Amino acid sequence: MPPNRLNIYRRRSKNLIEQFHRDLDSNPDGIEPAPPSKNLINIIQKAGDASRPVQQLSAVQDIRQLLSSKSPPIKDLIQGGILPILVECLKKTSPKSQQFEAAWALTNIASGNSEQTTQVVAAGAVPLFLELLKSPDLDLCEQAIWALANIIGDGPLLRDFVIRLGVVPPLLSLIQPDMPGQFLANVTMAIGNLCRHHDPPISAETIGQILPTLDVLIHHEDTEILVSTLWAISFLAGGGQDQIQMVIESGVLGKLISLMGHKDIEVGRAAMRAVGNILTGTDEQCQKVLNHHPLSYFPSVVLFSNTDEVHFLWRATARNEHWVQAFINGGMLHKIIGILKKGGMHEKAVAARAISNLTVGCNEEQLLIFIRKDVLQPFCDLLIGQFEQITLAVLNGLNNMLNVSNSHEEEVAQAIDECGGLAKIEDLQTHENVYIYKQAQEIIERYYGYENSAA
Repeated sequence: MPPNRLNIYRRRSKNLIEQFHRDLDSNPDGIEPAPPSKNLINIIQKAGDASRPVQQLSAVQDIRQLLSSKSPPIKDLIQGGILPILVECLKKTSPKSQQFEAAWALTNIASGNSEQTTQVVAAGAVPLFLELLKSPDLDLCEQAIWALANIIGDGPLLRDFVIRLGVVPPLLSLIQPDMPGQFLANVTMAIGNLCRHHDPPISAETIGQILPTLDVLIHHEDTEILVSTLWAISFLAGGGQDQIQMVIESGVLGKLISLMGHKDIEVGRAAMRAVGNILTGTDEQCQKVLNHHPLSYFPSVVLFSNTDEVHFLWRATARNEHWVQAFINGGMLHKIIGILKKGGMHEKAVAARAISNLTVGCNEEQLLIFIRKDVLQPFCDLLIGQFEQITLAVLNGLNNMLNVSNSHEEEVAQAIDECGGLAKIEDLQTHENVYIYKQAQEIIERYYGYENSAA
């Protein structure tokens, strides 16, 4: 696949809201755009002259090259009437070379803003691209895949339109073991675009069609295919409990979790993101994850430098006492406390929130293990007030510890005092953040038997 098309595909994933504002800003005064240059009009006219096929092919190639440049004149070409010409060139009556060039040009136009993508669809390109998915010419078929991926990636409206026209069965049928790896990677990315948007999500029927294919692809050895497959699963798992359940029932969970420990870092992180999304589900769904021992696949060197690692950790620590026990048994609690002691400020912040999350679901016995492992000193050391989110996380964690301590409440309260935590909590009663000083005041009044002296 030529680099230009790769870059164009990636541009399709740009944020649509930013894109919308950019479209508005491009013509803030509502002034009519300048007409296309005479040279451009001449090329468009030659591209539309089917009576001279050699000249027509050359002109279509010129247009494709213009659209593959750093500043493609998409608006001028559309204004000049290129879309119906390129769509006509997609038809079976055109030579394959001309179909290919036209498909490539339309792919590039569909990588523009949302209005331009919609104009490609309105010109009637989608049914012809669907026909090209059946082409025995893999280059032509692959170009149709890229075009459809760009159109589907624009958003739910065009995605659903393409689905209604029947894109899913022929697209999935292209996943065959004898297909070239790069071809399969492109098909997989198109499938990922089908799964990406959640407002609204794709139908349960379509998800049911896609998941068996993802179950096949997740066992592929090619890392690019694996990453795209894992992103597709991540998108589906990010669509709520019903979609999470479908992912679990598809049978991918065991392999998905094992890929968190893949030697390729991008594969591991994509798997972690997908599993992290599943952990937003119900306790029962999360227990299905825990049954596969996901913490054993967490990176051995925990630095929390990646968002996927952080989100997975926070979601896993925010579950119930079964998850807390897994953190204890697997040695992860020890690692987190080690980072609380010696990590940088960012790592300490992540670790502090993880400890705070664990205190929500822990029981009294687990709490005592936390304390025996010397969590209180480095935890309370972060009660400096300068970083409000960290301070709140620690206060919430200490409050949770005291709340769950039951018969050991006095012992836990004393341990917090002895490591300097109580003095820091007292100082926080005058903090300007209302949530911080109220939490500090609540801890003192409830567990240390005296009222706020600063009131």
